[in-house]
Amino acid sequence: MAFTNAEISVYAAQLPELPEGEFYWRDLIGMAVVTDKGYDLGQVDDLMETGSNDVLVVKANSKDAFGKGERLIPFLTDSVIQNVDYETRQITVDWDPGF
Repeated sequence: MAFTNAEISVYAAQLPELPEGEFYWRDLIGMAVVTDKGYDLGQVDDLMETGSNDVLVVKANSKDAFGKGERLIPFLTDSVIQNVDYETRQITVDWDPGF
């Protein structure tokens, strides 16, 4: 009971390596997000849990042609998330920029 309502932390080096296709949220923060058609949606600013799936909070560098400054994109690897590239720090999504 001593650690109830207490924050604990560990060094990133202490975290276990994840299997292919799995990610720590901290690794996705700051990655560029582009559509599979090449449209730049912005960068991952945060992630949130919704119960059914995790959601990327993507902030545009400025309001884009669709007037969007922020998008919420579901992290669904079987339909929306096409690729997560650690080397280029880019996430490719199948997403309509107008949404």
